[in-house]
Amino acid sequence: MTHEPAQQIEGAKPPFDPIFPRLVHEAEGAGQKLIGFIAYGLYHEAQREWISDFRTREGRYPNDEELRGYERSWTPSRLEALENAAVQAIAAYTDSIVSQAEIQILRNALKGSVSRAAWRWVVGALLYTFIVIGVVVALARSGIDLSGLLTR
Repeated sequence: MTHEPAQQIEGAKPPFDPIFPRLVHEAEGAGQKLIGFIAYGLYHEAQREWISDFRTREGRYPNDEELRGYERSWTPSRLEALENAAVQAIAAYTDSIVSQAEIQILRNALKGSVSRAAWRWVVGALLYTFIVIGVVVALARSGIDLSGLLTR
């Protein structure tokens, strides 16, 4: 009887997915970890597709040995392709977010700027006019005739 538990442990399924540590590199920082998580999701999407095709083709779900064979079929180059697809997915998402933010920033920059500029121009023109009138009045009170200076 002591032989059975050892035999069960040897044939037991591993407690974790062996692909996860190959994709999610814990020690490489948050960016690489995020890429690994997305790649792992893409791996599971491919696995679900394989299981669905297997079920359609064989009329049953794959057993544990067939699933382990599928896991072993993921070579380093296939896993690297998943990581590249994850990087491309992040880049596409980032581009869409940046494009949306750029549009919003431009809208906010242009929103109301014409009316603000017009009011600034009007206020500036009025100030300039009042200053010129004030100088003319001050010169006239001091005895300087500007109309005489202009006719000479």
